[in-house]
Amino acid sequence: MNADYGLGGPAGLSSPYFFLSYARSDPLAGKPQEDPDHLVGRFFTDLTEAVRRHASRRADAVTGFFDQEIPAESNWKQFLSRALGVAQVFVPLYSPGYLAKSWPGRELACFRQRVESAGLANPVRRFVPVLWTPLAGPQDPPGLREALELGGEPAYAENGLRAMLKIRSYQASYQAVVNLLAQRIVALAEEAPIGPSQVPDIDKVESEFRPHARLAFFGIHTIAPTVQTAGPDLDATGYGTDSTQWRPFPEQQETLAEYAGQVAERFDFEPQVSGIEKAREGRQRRPEILLIDPWFIASDTGRETLRAAIHKLPRWVLPLVVLGRPDDERGRNLAAQVHDMLVSAGAVPTDAARRAARGVDSLRDFVAIIPVLVAEAERQYLRYRSGRVRPPEPSQRPVIRWVTRQGGSTAPPDSSGEAPDA
Repeated sequence: MNADYGLGGPAGLSSPYFFLSYARSDPLAGKPQEDPDHLVGRFFTDLTEAVRRHASRRADAVTGFFDQEIPAESNWKQFLSRALGVAQVFVPLYSPGYLAKSWPGRELACFRQRVESAGLANPVRRFVPVLWTPLAGPQDPPGLREALELGGEPAYAENGLRAMLKIRSYQASYQAVVNLLAQRIVALAEEAPIGPSQVPDIDKVESEFRPHARLAFFGIHTIAPTVQTAGPDLDATGYGTDSTQWRPFPEQQETLAEYAGQVAERFDFEPQVSGIEKAREGRQRRPEILLIDPWFIASDTGRETLRAAIHKLPRWVLPLVVLGRPDDERGRNLAAQVHDMLVSAGAVPTDAARRAARGVDSLRDFVAIIPVLVAEAERQYLRYRSGRVRPPEPSQRPVIRWVTRQGGSTAPPDSSGEAPDA
């Protein structure tokens, strides 16, 4: 991170020039290790470099905000709110998913309210939107019409910037659009800076595009000891009076359930967090995750309780074994036993579930696997809960085979013109 995005200090000194807002993509089925938003990351890097070239400040003082750079141990939602409260310009990547999901629309609404509170007559001027992928129908989100006039690039309005980034023959046009975006961002940030201020609570703000939208529920159950039930062999540090207060990693600022809930929100779910006592409630009506501490089965009572909780587990309820300390030999033995219990119960029907059952032993690995499990639980729920089994998903996503060139002719791209999709 190049800045802490704090609210203190003179206006602008620690403010990122722009806040990049986008719709988080679901992890790919069968490819959990791949980042489905890696092209967003590439665009963020390119835009940041272009902004630095045009900015009057020294390069190391010029930053943008991208949520994938938030440290894993941070309170993610607070970090995001601070960035919204100090960024000079809001850069939304418009796509069908951006307009369909609640979370991006709430980011936009928070920034708009901040700008309105600052007294700007035309808040939309602080938006520098990007057409990331073509929109369906006559949709007109804030600032889009002005954005499509950028530089007179017909391929941009037709295909969106994501396609131009992927295809080598459009690299010059892509760089031209990025350069014009950077110029606009720098002009706004340096000629008419706005001071830092608090933004509304993002949990209480309605989406700019989906007001009054009702989100589906996602269950998050923590199966862990408490300070009262921790045995004599277990260090009670990291446990609370309730199992949902479990914090196995010393660097974490939130409970594991809160981390998982924040990820579920990004997928447009309303998280419902509970402990072992409710782990069997509602599982037929929603996708869920079970966060399992192997030390829970150190007692016979805990072992039998877990056995009952995973009995006839629906395919859309995915268990994740979390070991707080890699050097905990007893904990590793217990984790192996939990793994065997899950396998015997038939509770690991997919690759993602099998990977989660093998366990994670660091906060970084936990944060990395949670989006995979949320997306997988949703897929399994939609596929099996309705009773309609969908055909298997293709091993490869569609790629662009032909390109409409600026002159109107149709021709295949260069042999190296397509980057692998993700």
